[in-house]
Amino acid sequence: MDKLNRLGWAAGSAFQVFGVRIGIRVSDPLVLEAVLSRVPVSWTRLESAVVDRLYSVVTPLVRRRNVRHLCVLYGDHTRLSRTECIEDLLDHFESDVDLHIAANSQDRLFIHAGAVSWKDHAVVMPGRSHTGKTTLVAEFLKSGAAYYSDDFAAIDHAGYLHPYPRDLSIRVESDGCKRVSPEEFRAARAQPRPVSLVLITEYAQDAQWRPQPLSRGRGLLRLLENTPSARKQPAFAIGILQTAVEGAEIHQGWRGEKEQTVREVVNYLDGRSLA
Repeated sequence: MDKLNRLGWAAGSAFQVFGVRIGIRVSDPLVLEAVLSRVPVSWTRLESAVVDRLYSVVTPLVRRRNVRHLCVLYGDHTRLSRTECIEDLLDHFESDVDLHIAANSQDRLFIHAGAVSWKDHAVVMPGRSHTGKTTLVAEFLKSGAAYYSDDFAAIDHAGYLHPYPRDLSIRVESDGCKRVSPEEFRAARAQPRPVSLVLITEYAQDAQWRPQPLSRGRGLLRLLENTPSARKQPAFAIGILQTAVEGAEIHQGWRGEKEQTVREVVNYLDGRSLA
């Protein structure tokens, strides 16, 4: 850290988001705005320089021919990314700051989950990366659902689900991922409300969506598996999850095609029985 501190830092900012204090410093002042654009929009600036996590961004000020020009990102004293592409560095920063907030916030409990609102029902779909959360969320939005998040479900102390201010991150074979706003699906941002339904599901080829009810105890354990703060703040996580699932149904099952799954869930929420 001492080595990093001796570098010439041209600009910086300290802010708080969901109760977590974060600092950013950059070697090139022109980069600061781009880094701040990747912070959740609910952040507020701090007057104090005391932070819980400090990000350092080193970028080349002068470019020379036949020389690799690397951008480097540090989280505290640990190197997180070393790349020639500033966009890759910004993506890594965004992912790390989201995870740090999720693991340390006491204002909200964050669950790795897609989440939507169908009419007056809040639906949470927990799962790690590559389990199809965004695919299901996008299909719900196409069907008319409102949007909470495709990666983190944010729950307050009263058990209410809130939007997490990120656009969907949709995988594209040629370009990796691209950001798509819910408005591109003509979807509204959902309002805070209690959780109605938890869907624990993963994709399996040729599967049909025929879920089974899961007890609240087992459902809570599955949610804890996808809660970044559970290890550091177990009492906090369990307390909020118990409140959140108190009035919710929890269903578990393999799913096949996204269209069939969403159609069945929507029919169920509209008062019709599952096929």
